[in-house]
Amino acid sequence: MTNGNGRNKLKVISGARKVAVVTGAGRGIGRAMLDILQQRGYLVVAVVRSLSDVRELFSIAPHDILPIRADVTEPSTEQVLREFLDGQVDKVDLLINNAGFGASAYGVEGMKYEELDRVLQVHCYGPIRCVRACLPFLRNSDGATILNISSRFASLEWVANQEVPGDEATYPYRIGKAALNMFTSCLAVELEPENIRVLSIDPGKVKTRFGPKDADTEPAEAAQAIIDLAENNEKTGLFLHASGDKLPW
Repeated sequence: MTNGNGRNKLKVISGARKVAVVTGAGRGIGRAMLDILQQRGYLVVAVVRSLSDVRELFSIAPHDILPIRADVTEPSTEQVLREFLDGQVDKVDLLINNAGFGASAYGVEGMKYEELDRVLQVHCYGPIRCVRACLPFLRNSDGATILNISSRFASLEWVANQEVPGDEATYPYRIGKAALNMFTSCLAVELEPENIRVLSIDPGKVKTRFGPKDADTEPAEAAQAIIDLAENNEKTGLFLHASGDKLPW
């Protein structure tokens, strides 16, 4: 039997090996995190948007990387990802909601509704879909972690106090990431009794295609800090910089 990606549907009983799910794993920070997780012995379910990414990742390490093509903006992703996991693994120890999308229009008059819709689909609806898909498998872990990759621009306090640049503000991106932070806070409260930690993480000023103008950090450097934080943090319901510093909601 094969799954929708044309791969044999044989469940991997991971045992002591940790399992991570990473969205947006085809490039940028997501790809860098995938590489680090693989190096650290994880079995990585890599959620990507193209078949070419699926083929490339599968050719790299078929025993370490399980790629799946899914667009987090599509409602079907929840079922597709859940069914894929059910056919491949018995648990998920780490879910990283990393898939991202930027915005180009500045100011309220320049804001494009289609960009706002797209950003909310990627940064709010997408993580919700992925959490719902992964939740039964996160519950099978001894102590799972969910990381929602956020941004300093999501901080209501920093925006209000102008501690982040106020000029050329892309409303859709800031609104989308702020919505993601609210999801993090709600989810952390709900899942704390089940020993599932939930955090929002600002990766820093990373040099990616959606990165800020003042970007000064390579994706690999940010990715290593994020994975270190995932492995060493014991708290939940926080908004943190990748360095571990607490940020204001």
